[in-house]
Amino acid sequence: MMKTCAMGLIVVGVFVAVVRVDWTKSTPPAQQAAARAGAVARELTLDLGDKVILTLVEIPAGKFLMGSPMAEKGRQDDEVQHEVTISKPFCMGETHVTVDQFAAFARDSGYKTDAEKSGWSPALSISGGILDANKTDGCSWRSPSFDQKGDHPVVQVSWNDAMAFCDWLSRKSGKTISLPTEAQWEYACRAGTETTYPWGDNPDDGAGFANCADQSLKRRVPNSPAVIGFFNWDDGFVFTSPVGSFKANPFGIFDMVGNANQWCQERYGDYDAGATIDPGAKTGSLRVLRGGSWFDGPAGGCRSACRDGSDPDFRCGYNGFRVTAVAD
Repeated sequence: MMKTCAMGLIVVGVFVAVVRVDWTKSTPPAQQAAARAGAVARELTLDLGDKVILTLVEIPAGKFLMGSPMAEKGRQDDEVQHEVTISKPFCMGETHVTVDQFAAFARDSGYKTDAEKSGWSPALSISGGILDANKTDGCSWRSPSFDQKGDHPVVQVSWNDAMAFCDWLSRKSGKTISLPTEAQWEYACRAGTETTYPWGDNPDDGAGFANCADQSLKRRVPNSPAVIGFFNWDDGFVFTSPVGSFKANPFGIFDMVGNANQWCQERYGDYDAGATIDPGAKTGSLRVLRGGSWFDGPAGGCRSACRDGSDPDFRCGYNGFRVTAVAD
């Protein structure tokens, strides 16, 4: 099943290789969330070289309701609500992987993304007040079809590209780095909430929380199909925004919804029946995407329970990723 993606087409002082790994106290929101869970929140900081760092926040183990209730507006049939146990604490990227962080990986490894190897990617364009995507030679994370700076989330990256980044960072840091499981992602996104959005049930209360399809985008694409929908607030960005520009959730994590869709580790499939522990689909050709993007409106991917799936080599201007690490 493919939904939104189908548009238009560690201890202080430990050094391993060129990556330094530091543990420090985390931000106050994460400390508060961890205190409620009976843990002491910490941050894992990876130095990628050339003054580029990547920070992860430790998330405590716990239980939550994954999926959405039947009455939730915009709900899809694949969001069956069920209890999930996250049995072990883990570390989640404080933000999306940025352009600068991905560039550090590309420089060090010489890696070429699926878009670069193919020589093309779907490029976004606005014409006649409509947003469209077309196969475009030379489009890649280096030139995604709209302006980005180094602190924006890297986009035009496939699941294959995201996993290659994780493999590289695992070797560099000596830590087990991966994409989040879908359950880890939703658990970290909800951060104790059971509402439609991380900020509550009212879409209008999302101002200041996320970069989604808002009035900034609507002014640029007034003739786009109504099915996209737009939030009533104005976040000031048409496309991606610098990571960390909006409010952190109670775990101290930024942009869990909006900005760019986030690839998850496993395959897209039906949820296990009933209560589960550390679940993850093992079969299926598509990989999971979560979180929505700057392109998603109130009934779309920016809901905490919304799921998506796409081919592992698919890339576009609204797909990115964040990483996880095994907590010590």
